[in-house]
Amino acid sequence: MVSEMIHRNLRWAEQVHYQTYDWYDIWGTRIGGKVKKLYTKNALMGAPFLMPFIIADMVWPNIRMLFSEKRYFEISLAHTGLAYLNIFDVSGDEGYLAKAEELVAPLLGMATKCEHGPGWGINLNWTSSRETIPPRSPCLTQTSYVYEFLKRLYEKTHKSHYINYIQSIMKHIAFDYHEWRKDDRLSCCYFAHEKTNIAVVNSNSYRAMNLIDAGKFFDNQEYLEKGLSTLRFILFMQNRDGSWPYSETQDFVDHYHTCFVLKNLNKIGTIMSGEYPDLQRALENGLHYYFARLYNKEGYPVPFSVKPRSVLHKYDAYDFAEAISLLSEMKIEQERMIKLCLFVCDRFQTKAGWFKFRLYPVNFGDGIPYIRYANSAMLLALTNVLRNTGGAYGAAD
Repeated sequence: MVSEMIHRNLRWAEQVHYQTYDWYDIWGTRIGGKVKKLYTKNALMGAPFLMPFIIADMVWPNIRMLFSEKRYFEISLAHTGLAYLNIFDVSGDEGYLAKAEELVAPLLGMATKCEHGPGWGINLNWTSSRETIPPRSPCLTQTSYVYEFLKRLYEKTHKSHYINYIQSIMKHIAFDYHEWRKDDRLSCCYFAHEKTNIAVVNSNSYRAMNLIDAGKFFDNQEYLEKGLSTLRFILFMQNRDGSWPYSETQDFVDHYHTCFVLKNLNKIGTIMSGEYPDLQRALENGLHYYFARLYNKEGYPVPFSVKPRSVLHKYDAYDFAEAISLLSEMKIEQERMIKLCLFVCDRFQTKAGWFKFRLYPVNFGDGIPYIRYANSAMLLALTNVLRNTGGAYGAAD
């Protein structure tokens, strides 16, 4: 079942050459960005202006073709490359390794050069409450996946140019972000160009994981010290109930960002081999909250446990993708994991092979595919299931 889902999605992704529109395209326009910024600052004032955009998007998602174009997305190329490597690990088919390597050139072509090394951003205008961030502005959440992809390629091929790439990427992660210390904790900004002292928790969890991983891999004590100091910030930000707020200034708690933090803490725990007992306690508390508050009574992921705003959708593809990845990587709750895969197969995957964006209480049709949200993340999640179960759930081919 899982294997068939993977191959159907890959056939679609290869047919479209990994290029699609994005759900955020509307909010990346000049007027859409202004409406989103107004709503973010004042939900009551902004809602009447926001709703026509949301309704138009649900009813006629192809409106994007009037002002946007299909394109690559950095994180999706990295996701897809990692997925190919997962399939290669299970199948031994060198063709998948070759497909992974074919994605390196376009991915490197999308890099933004910073002072210390290359970084990757999101190929669209991103509007926050403070500013509009231009396309390809390097950020940690996107760059982390490129680092992981190229490092795994090095581990598979031992080609020297991959080690050169990951060394330069790590210099970017370690030194191109505005950072600050408080007591024994280190945190940094989300984007490389930012200078505000506002830290996003999941973004810093990626940085902590990358720094600790590279510190061990390259025997670099500066990376390791920075990574452990950032880890202390992540643990400090955990609420008493086990949850993590999105940032120091935004206290909402959502599903897939919680998964990001939990996945990164789990990876750090594996790298550190139990050297950091506070990490294990935080992970256990986080998982307790996660299962208690971020699933509904039917056992499916809910978007928020603490909402920043009203939401119209019932289920989100990114929530399911990251939930499946988390459970497969940690090798826990396997029955729940397969239940989620079955739901995705039945409700999210279309006949064409791509996954729907969101499910609403009212059916507005399949919509259109967005590879960044969350086709590539779902593909990676499903291949994680294959890899971490030794192909046990792929026998339905």
